[in-house]
Amino acid sequence: MKNGQTLEKPVVATAARQAFRRSPTLALVDEMEAARQRGQDVLSLSTPSFPRGLDVPMAPLANGMRLSAPEGDPELRTAARAGLFGRWVLPDHDLCITAGAKAAMFAILRVVGEPGARIIVMAPAWPSYDDIIQLAGHLPVPLWTRAEDGFRLDPADLTRLLAETGARAVMLANPGNPTGQIASAAELDGALAACVAAGALLVLDESFSEIIADHPAWAASVAGPHPNLVIINSFSKNHHLQGQRIAACLLHASLRDDFVAVHQALMSSAPSLGQAAALAALQAGALADYSASRAVAVDLITRAGWSCLPNQGTFYHFPRLPDPAQTLGQLRDVGLYGLSGDVFGAPYASHLRLCFGRPKAEMAEILKRVDAAGLLGKS
Repeated sequence: MKNGQTLEKPVVATAARQAFRRSPTLALVDEMEAARQRGQDVLSLSTPSFPRGLDVPMAPLANGMRLSAPEGDPELRTAARAGLFGRWVLPDHDLCITAGAKAAMFAILRVVGEPGARIIVMAPAWPSYDDIIQLAGHLPVPLWTRAEDGFRLDPADLTRLLAETGARAVMLANPGNPTGQIASAAELDGALAACVAAGALLVLDESFSEIIADHPAWAASVAGPHPNLVIINSFSKNHHLQGQRIAACLLHASLRDDFVAVHQALMSSAPSLGQAAALAALQAGALADYSASRAVAVDLITRAGWSCLPNQGTFYHFPRLPDPAQTLGQLRDVGLYGLSGDVFGAPYASHLRLCFGRPKAEMAEILKRVDAAGLLGKS
């Protein structure tokens, strides 16, 4: 009450707010912290545990602490084009530096059409895709893929869904998070052809481009040049620069001005110190080697008898559990917390995202605890 008058509460669009979810990853972190407060020794099965940092010397940008150009520092743009997108031949595409991959996704989705457009998401998918799509004013539409089919994209299914929904864009993670699968050239060519015919963008998220197990598959995972192709990449996972919020977007020159205008309104430009760190990382060529931790994860999955496709890229496996509720309960009993597969789409409730993005010693401790839970057979 003020001056004898009752103040009215502000009007809040509750329906829109209810559409957003808290990050399942952050929710898992909170659960684990609560367990630690109760005195439990816990580890995450589904999120990475990076070392303190790769050996990357910091090199300041020429403009120091000042804002860079809206599209990013020129030296970083040149280095990122060669370092992150080197296998692509897209002469009519420009590269822009953004304040993280989420900002790049938001910016491109804001220029694809009027609010309320449908955006197709290849599933299983990173849960934040749906939230970013809704934040941009659009509606996510899943296109489910199946483990039995190798989580492969069928261009005919995509063509039908584009026709049914009138979608303005298709979002596809390559390599897939959480599946760890790399899209073939035929899948990408088919997806791009379907998008071009429907007047939609194909937005590829290549945030794990430097964490690759199947290098021949990755080298072949490209499509021909076309204005409808957009590729986003990130320094967070590839170079352990999560806190710097730096990503890059390769998009056709015809989309560049609108894209930069949206990003500039949102962030002015990507953080200068983050751009300096990204440039130093590219110049140093510092990348993590997860092969030893991957081998432990493969041993774990094999001995547990879980059905799982071989990991081709990312630091994730997506095994199917024979009895998910019981298995996850047994894992919790030994202090192992994981993300159930339904976080990545309702049809995947029997799966678990298993992350080996951690030191080998920590992966070995996880294997030891899974064994203590009675879930492993003999080596």
